Amino acid sequence: MIRLAVVSQKGGPGKTTTAVNLGTGLAMAGNDVVIVDVEPQAQAGAAVGVRLDPVSDKHLSLGLKLQMAAQGLKTSVDDILLDRSEILAKWKNHGRLEVLAAEQETMVTAQHILHSQGKGRMGALDDLLESIDDQFDYAIIDTPPAVQALNAAALAAADYAVTLSWPKHQTLEGAVAMRATIGRMHADGGEGPKFLGTVLNMAHPVGDWTTEEIEVRDMLVDAGLSPFVTEIRENSRISRSYDSGVPSVAGFARHDCGKRYANLLKEVLVRMDAPESEWEIAPSASEVLDAMESASV
Repeated sequence: MIRLAVVSQKGGPGKTTTAVNLGTGLAMAGNDVVIVDVEPQAQAGAAVGVRLDPVSDKHLSLGLKLQMAAQGLKTSVDDILLDRSEILAKWKNHGRLEVLAAEQETMVTAQHILHSQGKGRMGALDDLLESIDDQFDYAIIDTPPAVQALNAAALAAADYAVTLSWPKHQTLEGAVAMRATIGRMHADGGEGPKFLGTVLNMAHPVGDWTTEEIEVRDMLVDAGLSPFVTEIRENSRISRSYDSGVPSVAGFARHDCGKRYANLLKEVLVRMDAPESEWEIAPSASEVLDAMESASV
């Protein structure tokens, strides 16, 4: 099972929508996929139509399993997998789409236990995913913001990682910080995930670029954040998809937002298989504007 973590040091750049659209797109293509919700706010589950009741459904929370694993207790997540393959009904030869869902109280407690146990238990999520390794082709891990114990456990469990930025300086700083965190994992001799690049979310067409967006686009390249060529444009259908529990790549497959997530998935898969030297990187804003100026002369 290939594991991809969607991470950001800042909250709000679009981790959840990116994670569920990549996961759903993989399942539409015939893969068996599990979406792993490590976010206490449980947004990845909600984005595919799973909302655990904090009383009656608490036993189904990944947070409880993480608590057990963090304390060294042997357990599995087989019994809390929630099937959402009905989302894929319109696509022939689709795979499975299942969820390991979160619930706030249990996940917050898991965070505290992981933190108190220190680095020795940062492999807790990795151990849990090992228990279903032979059941799925991909695990897509949605993570909480900031560098905290849950985030560290997600990175320790992942083979690959992507981060995100809006065309805003504050979210760019979060992407830089997360790239540095992954770099330190490798520098310290760990087996951190391979960094695949940065998704520019809530982007605008060139005619609507502000000075700040131009600066951010330039810095994504200059800071070595390997921006994907496919950017996700601001689109009300994406938020409507969250409310409906059907990600845009499936619910709006023929619209621009659905096509962009499908194209982003293709890029992610190419980067998984190709050395970094062969990746196609999005041009900086300065390069785009210079090319437009030259073409108009």
